Amino acid sequence: MGHECGVRPTLVAKHPHSSSAPAHAEIYSGCWGQRRVCSPEHARMMWCTVRRQRMSGATMDPSDLPSNSPTPVPAVGVPDLNQAQTPTAPPSPSPRTQQPAPTPPPARGRPQSTSLVNRAVIIIGGLLLAALLFVIGLFAGHASTGANDLQATTISVIRNVDPSIVQVQGRGNGPGGSVGSGEILTSNGYIVTNSHVVHGQPHLSVLLANGDTVPARLVVDLPSRDLAVIRINGSNLQPISVADSSQVQVGASAIAMGSPLGLEQSATTGIVSALNRKAEERVGGNTFTLTGMIQTSAPINPGNSGGALVNLEGQLIGIPTLAAVDPTTGAAANGIGFAISSNQMEKIVAPYVPSGG
Repeated sequence: MGHECGVRPTLVAKHPHSSSAPAHAEIYSGCWGQRRVCSPEHARMMWCTVRRQRMSGATMDPSDLPSNSPTPVPAVGVPDLNQAQTPTAPPSPSPRTQQPAPTPPPARGRPQSTSLVNRAVIIIGGLLLAALLFVIGLFAGHASTGANDLQATTISVIRNVDPSIVQVQGRGNGPGGSVGSGEILTSNGYIVTNSHVVHGQPHLSVLLANGDTVPARLVVDLPSRDLAVIRINGSNLQPISVADSSQVQVGASAIAMGSPLGLEQSATTGIVSALNRKAEERVGGNTFTLTGMIQTSAPINPGNSGGALVNLEGQLIGIPTLAAVDPTTGAAANGIGFAISSNQMEKIVAPYVPSGG
């Protein structure tokens, strides 16, 4: 049998045992894959032929097959089993011009500028918060420092003024007596106090800051001005410094010093609440109107009368005299006290107190 491609067909005998002739045989053509199916007798003949050719190394020509072979049946896709299978390399991809990567579309959502704005807002907010905390801390520090300074100043003023403050005691011929306060005006023992503290009291004494009690005598009693001057025998006493009360301003700090309820060397604090107040005072059964008085919130109690109202420089600005009375109860009103100004005091007592004493 001839074939178009010039490749000789190969006979393949299929049988479970290679030592015996197959029950049938198939012939494959290596070029176009023809297949012949033989009868058992014909297959045995072909088997013998195939074995002889294999032993001799020859390849059987399809023309050697018996002429009564059946018409070949086309075999589709059957490979030549006698030829080695050569792996076929995958086709190489055709060269392509590399295109630039497409620009990805912008991400949806907030634009980048919004993100930058948000970051800027956060940074600015943080800076503002830090600045605010710094300012608060600064003011808190100043407030704390100011409070500490005020406290230190108050302590210093009380300590410096205290030796000039005395307790004035009055006794009559019978039981009872009076207790008030006074301040030393001169180093040789002149002391100013309220008239209602010493009025009608023939026996006077003074309790000094050092705890000594010394006798005193009345120099002048001025009930209509509610002022009096007494004197003790002494030297090297510490006189109080007197301020110009016309320079006092409302809101200025004030310290009241004296012997409230007989508690010597006591001090209370407040401010100057008002100026040029008018008040009425009873001395020896008579009522007198006092003018040009300083109103203060520093508590003034019985025993404070005749004492000292001083500023934060330790200077006398007034003489505590009386507290306001609540007309509904008849009791003293809290935080409303009145003091005779230092300028009035100096003017009134000047004729009775030698200068430079």
